[in-house]
Amino acid sequence: MVTAATGKMTIGQLAERFGLATHVLRFWESEGLLEPAERVNGRRRYGEEQAARVTMIMRGKEAGFGLGQLREMFEASHPAARKAILERHL
Repeated sequence: MVTAATGKMTIGQLAERFGLATHVLRFWESEGLLEPAERVNGRRRYGEEQAARVTMIMRGKEAGFGLGQLREMFEASHPAARKAILERHL
């Protein structure tokens, strides 16, 4: 259940929202693709920003992007850099 006070989800709630196993989200974290909004007593908490990131990862994978390419796009500081990654992918 989303905590009423913070509006944040646990890793299990976020995974369930997208039909994923929690280990997938943990792996994406280890690969630098996802980061919890906060930790409460050592437990991950995610908000809508992280849910949007999960959506982007899933859509990118559906389009054939690898996790490394997705990380590159997320880390790109300029739109031209993201465009170059997309053009290389084509």
